[in-house]
Amino acid sequence: MTVLSKTLPFSCYELGHCWEPVCSKASFEICIISFIESCKIYGVVYLLTGLLRLKKMNLERGKRLLKDYLRSSCFLCVNGFGYIGIFCILRHLFRHVNFLSASFLPGFLSAFCAILVERPERRSLLAIYVTNVASESLWNTAKEYGYARPIPQGEILVFAGAMTILGYYFRSEKPLSRMINTILQFILGLGESGYMVQSRQASVASLSGTPCTKDLSWREKLVELFRTKHATCPHERGCLLYFAKNACKGFINGFLLQLAVNVLPYLPRLIRTPSTVLKILRNHRNTEAGLFVAWFTCVFKSMCCVGRWWDGTEYPYHGALAGALSAFGMYFYSAPSLASYILWKTFEGLYENGCNAGYLPRIPGSVEFLYCLSTGYLFHTCIIDCRNLKPSYRRFLGQLTWQRIFQYNRHLLNPYGFESGKGFEDYWPNYDLTKVSEAVKVMGP
Repeated sequence: MTVLSKTLPFSCYELGHCWEPVCSKASFEICIISFIESCKIYGVVYLLTGLLRLKKMNLERGKRLLKDYLRSSCFLCVNGFGYIGIFCILRHLFRHVNFLSASFLPGFLSAFCAILVERPERRSLLAIYVTNVASESLWNTAKEYGYARPIPQGEILVFAGAMTILGYYFRSEKPLSRMINTILQFILGLGESGYMVQSRQASVASLSGTPCTKDLSWREKLVELFRTKHATCPHERGCLLYFAKNACKGFINGFLLQLAVNVLPYLPRLIRTPSTVLKILRNHRNTEAGLFVAWFTCVFKSMCCVGRWWDGTEYPYHGALAGALSAFGMYFYSAPSLASYILWKTFEGLYENGCNAGYLPRIPGSVEFLYCLSTGYLFHTCIIDCRNLKPSYRRFLGQLTWQRIFQYNRHLLNPYGFESGKGFEDYWPNYDLTKVSEAVKVMGP
């Protein structure tokens, strides 16, 4: 704690915006850069949104979409240039740099200004995203300094826990999260959703002479499971054929989805060198994704069928068991980020349901605070201990600032004991020596 209480006498130019001595010019430069990049990033997002809504698009909706696009671009721009501007303001107010003002406070306060610019309906989505990234970075830091021990393929347990809850609610009348429920309906189909379950139960109850499978022994149920289908099953043919069909369809869908993800970054190169397609096709991640989706869809639907045969009807707990077992498909396709994100969305859904039911208090500003706290931590990690920041988020920050974020002189932060300069051994800013102190001149190469 004594180390973290140290103050550093360096100027903004020496420590933060090492490419430009004047604070206002550095902030304005980042403002222009981040706005250009924000327009590029959100341009793709809102273009795809417009294409998906093309049939319903009219002049009024087009104007609203353009307004939302500019608002989201301004949100990201404020987040970018506000960081360096607030860093300079804090440096001039305190007349020194401390452990928090080096990066966390500028990141937190700039995020606060930015989230107020963004539309309220998008704030929850952004908060969950950055919290997910921050939790991964925090876990990496804990492992790095020996506060936590890595669990081999621990993401499977995380995913299984989340899917147990989501599977239960997916088969219930009221889903936990509308977004997650829509995704599950897309992957698993409407047939196993809670709404269709209730509909089938009502129609079966109205039929007379429906065979009761509860009177059969477990051996007879197993035989019937392979021979035919249950009265409440959503598929037309036998359950065994249903399993095989879902496994094949899931593999193809997973393979093609991962292939599309791999192709998008290489589109410009594919035009110049079409032979790159063969390399992308042979990527082992395509097969792994196919196996993951095949297992997920086949096992989930199979366990629902088993539950129908076992109990003679359908219950939400069938979905819980199906979700837990289907999650083990992540053994084939390791995706810690996906598992962590699903877990955070599950927590969000449980909290929202608890608030709606009156069991939990609804805290005003909690979404905004969560976004600010997580973003502040991510900026802090990027500067203090960049090795533990998620690589994709590191690339994002580099893109948003045209790599200016990596021109921060991290070597001056080594007194805090995090080896902040590690990984930047070959970098030293090209200072204007007339505007830096003798202490910094001595430290330079």
